[in-house]
Amino acid sequence: MLTRTARATFRSVVAVFLTAAVGSGLSGCNDYLTGTKLRHNPNDPSTAGLNNLFTSIQINVTTRLEDQLARTVCIWMQQCAGQIPPFNSIGEYAVGEDDYYTDWAGFYGGGGLIDLHTVESKSLQIGDSIYAGQAAVLEALLIATAADVWGDIPYSQAGTPSIPAPALDSQRVVYDSLEKKLASAVVYLGAGGPSNAGAGAADLVYGGDPVKWTALANTLRARIFLHMALRLGTAAYDSAAAAASAGIAAGGDYVSVNNSTAQLSNLWSQFSTIYAGNIVAGKFLVDLMNGEPGGPDPRLPEYFDPNSAGVFAGADPGVTGGDFSPINTEVRTAPAFPQPFVTYAENELIQAEADVQTGNPAGALVHLNNELSTAGAPPATSATLQSVMTEKYIAEFQNIEVWSDWRRTGIPALVPYNGGTIPRRLVYPLSERNANKKITGPGPSRNWNDPGP
Repeated sequence: MLTRTARATFRSVVAVFLTAAVGSGLSGCNDYLTGTKLRHNPNDPSTAGLNNLFTSIQINVTTRLEDQLARTVCIWMQQCAGQIPPFNSIGEYAVGEDDYYTDWAGFYGGGGLIDLHTVESKSLQIGDSIYAGQAAVLEALLIATAADVWGDIPYSQAGTPSIPAPALDSQRVVYDSLEKKLASAVVYLGAGGPSNAGAGAADLVYGGDPVKWTALANTLRARIFLHMALRLGTAAYDSAAAAASAGIAAGGDYVSVNNSTAQLSNLWSQFSTIYAGNIVAGKFLVDLMNGEPGGPDPRLPEYFDPNSAGVFAGADPGVTGGDFSPINTEVRTAPAFPQPFVTYAENELIQAEADVQTGNPAGALVHLNNELSTAGAPPATSATLQSVMTEKYIAEFQNIEVWSDWRRTGIPALVPYNGGTIPRRLVYPLSERNANKKITGPGPSRNWNDPGP
């Protein structure tokens, strides 16, 4: 557990970033199910109101995927390393039971599930199926991430004012529900007619383009199928490959909503500016990229800056005070850097993994080399689960998805700090358990989709 001082520092760090994020939800069940936006008149579906909500939702999604969860995963997956409390403590797996409460609440409160339900229902009331489909895709991205992290979560009853203490749905039910929602969203996004305008300029990532939203929906469907593959077997890999075949194309990445303003600058940038040197390069990732066949990986200088000696050097978990490389200041922590969340690279590597797992190494090699080509890396001569997942680990730098990949495959073979155990889920936040008595404890050590040996 963290010391009182370290925990206070941790909360102050989180508070800084959440203050900068417009529409971020900070409340628990008792508040996020009774927020002011629930009092909007559902019979007055103002387009301007929808646009404001949609923009705030996109900003909240960025916050959820760029903030403390992303930093924690980066440290646990040894892509990054913490240097001072509480971040070196995270690398030693010492976190408090309420340290991720603001993250939990953000999935449901302002800019989260409640607002998504509002946009979806109001869009359908005015006959704009495209708008409803775009909101449904964001709902799947947001809630699937929560299910990845905590497993069983409130979903079917969450966001319903008459149920202030929503019950947990199983992770399997949540995934199945979201996959079906995404399939419906694809239909909505294909709607025609003058009332189907979509979010338009209120969409700060795709500019309202339904074709790109459809591709994103298919990649997210493929991701969800992969997340169930250890339980469902070959059928899940086949479904993942089929969905990804209509997924994100080159140039169609779903990225963060960031610009150079103080309010919307990249949260990694804000963190690196305010807490310079607190998180540095992880030794495992640096060594992996330095030792690739054909020379260092071309992405290495994009991810990190050289240290004072002009070389790339990372820290092992628990190792502090050395001359380690910072995260790149001109690219990855630039204020306007578009942090990649769901990408063409992921889509190609989903297909590569599915092909490997279903006995099609030739097909896997095509997809692996498609991704390597866009990364500027030399082509591979064969595709194995090891090579595909190692490349995905590199390509998903700073992305929460790398945690799910590692839990599913055990690749890369990370050595835990001091003989410990790398966490495989977060506990239910203590504040949420106190507010919602239907959540009776911290939860299991593993989620349903991570059954273990």
